[in-house]
Amino acid sequence: MKKSLLFLLCFGLVQTSPLLYGLLFDYQESFLYPTLLSHSPLIVPVFVIFNLKNRFTKAFIVVWIAWLHIGELKILDYYGINPFYISMDEGCMIYTLFLAVMSLGILWHDMRMGSQQVSPDEQQQGRLVYDDFGWLTYPLMAFPLVWFVDFIRNVGYIPIFSGSDVTDKMYNLDYGLVYNYGFFNCVSAVLLYDRALKSKTRTEKTTWLVLTGLAVLITSIDSKRLFLLISIGSIFLYDKIITGKFSVNLKSVGLILITALLYVGLQNMRLGSSSEAQFKREGMPMGVEFREYIRAVNEFEPGQIPGYDLTTSTLANLVNGALLGAVGFNKAELNSQDSALTFMTIFDPDNTLGIRTGLISELYFAYDFWGLLVIFAFGYAVSYVTYVMLTTQRKSTLVLLVVIFSLLTQTVFGQSSVTAGSLCLLFYLYVLIGLVNRRQRSQATLHTSQEQVASAGPVTHDLSV
Repeated sequence: MKKSLLFLLCFGLVQTSPLLYGLLFDYQESFLYPTLLSHSPLIVPVFVIFNLKNRFTKAFIVVWIAWLHIGELKILDYYGINPFYISMDEGCMIYTLFLAVMSLGILWHDMRMGSQQVSPDEQQQGRLVYDDFGWLTYPLMAFPLVWFVDFIRNVGYIPIFSGSDVTDKMYNLDYGLVYNYGFFNCVSAVLLYDRALKSKTRTEKTTWLVLTGLAVLITSIDSKRLFLLISIGSIFLYDKIITGKFSVNLKSVGLILITALLYVGLQNMRLGSSSEAQFKREGMPMGVEFREYIRAVNEFEPGQIPGYDLTTSTLANLVNGALLGAVGFNKAELNSQDSALTFMTIFDPDNTLGIRTGLISELYFAYDFWGLLVIFAFGYAVSYVTYVMLTTQRKSTLVLLVVIFSLLTQTVFGQSSVTAGSLCLLFYLYVLIGLVNRRQRSQATLHTSQEQVASAGPVTHDLSV
């Protein structure tokens, strides 16, 4: 099929999906559906997808387009159970406009870069990178176990196996100190999977794959799913880069299906015995973040969310709490101004769980349409991360960047304070890796110098005149 024809077909599908919704749900309330106009800006991200050289940024945009449709289906499905007023059109227009500008940011950086071709050697033997983790590899691979043991020591049980609804409890438990570094589990999962890729025997490969699976599952024992999704996404990316095979195959489809099943399955386990009633009340188990974003657009204008300060809360999570405390700031107070904590009571004053509405929602309600400048820069940064990821020769950089890229992908429904805090933790790890490498290089240089002195024999001085 010619590229131009395929482009028209893809744009036609995303453009006319509101008409398909009308056929599928047959609601008479016209305000409920998005209009064709609100989907018109999607021509830009679809065009960008067909003109990008980088397959990873193509996939990034596809995920954000897919999230729009998942959210719309969630709202329509939910309306059949709880028919209260919710109008999608304005919120969808804002979302597609921001998505279009983000796509242009990605395209602008992509056009400045050369074509990234996978060499025949990389396709045959995989990507070769220099392993600079050193001895840190072993504590990082063991970290999920340490995290798990400390979790059980502080909490006393595994919340998702409690058999009851733990949604109210999971944000109020004392998890201990190690819990705050749980994002390192995503890095650990990639390193364990790397061992599986390098295994020579089937038994060894199976062992490492089982350990990888356990590490991924450990990330969700507190019933939260973000790190689970990031871990699986990071493994998927790492596999594609290391093997040099960027195409979507059965393995890719299988991993996507497993991720969806785990996402829904964990939702069931988190709700425990109340899960059946919950799904009867809520409908689709995905897309609630988009629904809350649309509700916010229906009822509020930018700058009207009480206590909301995206800049302050994001910057606060990028800085160590001890440093903030040293200059007189309380990190918890600054963090309380993020979207999750300020949006959570605008619809339900008794809500104590927080609401995620996604990056586009955060930018719009914080900066109005000036947020388009930020989303453009965000798109540029996403493309930059992927190109460094595809060209780096250092294993540590590759692993950290695939985790960062997966994290950035999740911002479509995540919150900036969590993204900033996770990046802060990865920065600590990056500095630690640099210190370990510096020490190893110093020791190697000293060892080499000693060998050279020894091979030169004893030093003699000519004292004759």
